[in-house]
Amino acid sequence: MPSTRSLRGLHHVACPACTRPLRDAVTVACGHKICLLCLPHIPMGAKLLCPLCQEEEEQTQAAVAPVPLGPLGETCCEEHGEKIYYFCETDAELLCVFCREGPAHQAHTVRFLDEAIQPYRDRLRSRLETLRMERDKMEDRKYQEDRKLQELLMQVESKKQQVEAAFERLTQELGDQRCLLMTRLEGLEQQIWKEREEYITKVSQEVHWLGTQVEELEEKCHRPASELLQDARLNQSRYESKTFVSPEAISSDLVKKIRNLHRKILGLPKMMRTFSENLMHHLETDSGF
Repeated sequence: MPSTRSLRGLHHVACPACTRPLRDAVTVACGHKICLLCLPHIPMGAKLLCPLCQEEEEQTQAAVAPVPLGPLGETCCEEHGEKIYYFCETDAELLCVFCREGPAHQAHTVRFLDEAIQPYRDRLRSRLETLRMERDKMEDRKYQEDRKLQELLMQVESKKQQVEAAFERLTQELGDQRCLLMTRLEGLEQQIWKEREEYITKVSQEVHWLGTQVEELEEKCHRPASELLQDARLNQSRYESKTFVSPEAISSDLVKKIRNLHRKILGLPKMMRTFSENLMHHLETDSGF
């Protein structure tokens, strides 16, 4: 509240002239305080002698700045040194009795302090109640919103666990399919090794038999003509009746298994790529991230 008059708290100070507590004190030129009632005892035009510093001052120069001193907790007018009783609503100033009766405030709206302060107190109390209600509303809103946020955090944590579980199951299923394919490939590998050994054994036997026949025929070719002619008919039928059939290195069953497994493995990269693209598209569509 603006005011051109300063107010000060009052304290017990002794007057240097009468040695009693200051009353309606004024300040002399040297800066010391003296009771206003002590001044009229000095003749007009006489020198005012400050009891503390012995400095001579003319009486007309003595009263320059009244100082509000008095009982602790009171406020006094700086100009007149009187206690404040009134409030000028027009100028928003605190007034003493002399200020109230002065010409500056005759036409103004002046009220007692208790009356003037009551509307302000009422407005403050009303504003205080409004602020309290707003504070309580904000506290309640904060509590409600915090509960929502806590619930969202719990939902996010639950979703994190669901994602972990889903990918763990997916990893487990992929691992199982991998093991299945590897087992089938290992079985196929064992069958190939088995058929290879059987093939090599059988072909080796045929080669050995054929080698024996070659050596026998080479030896007969070096015999005399008379010996060859004696058993020509028998040898001719013996060597011409044998039919040689080269065995198959891979059985039809093994070929079928290799082809089927080849088709499954050949499409595997494309299936995994399609799955990865679909998963990425599903997770990124309208995700906001």
